[in-house]
Amino acid sequence: MSFNTASEAQLETALKAKKRRKWLNYSRERASDISGVPAATIRKFEDTGEISFRQLLMLLQAYGDLSMTDKMFENPPAKTMDELIKLAKKKS
Repeated sequence: MSFNTASEAQLETALKAKKRRKWLNYSRERASDISGVPAATIRKFEDTGEISFRQLLMLLQAYGDLSMTDKMFENPPAKTMDELIKLAKKKS
């Protein structure tokens, strides 16, 4: 999925987090107990997309798996199309 703005990414992330919480059958209070993130913060996040990075990580841990953050700032295999073509030729 591709986003045009950071605001769109925030709102989509919040929606996915809310869906995950509900799929896990967690109330906001239960999610708060498990994650350590206040229920009011979870509500604000789900409504607006606003949350601190640390609290987002705490929710990721409570809702499943922090390993998805492993690829957040990974460098792509090439910076340019020429580099990508050269890399592909080396692999063949």
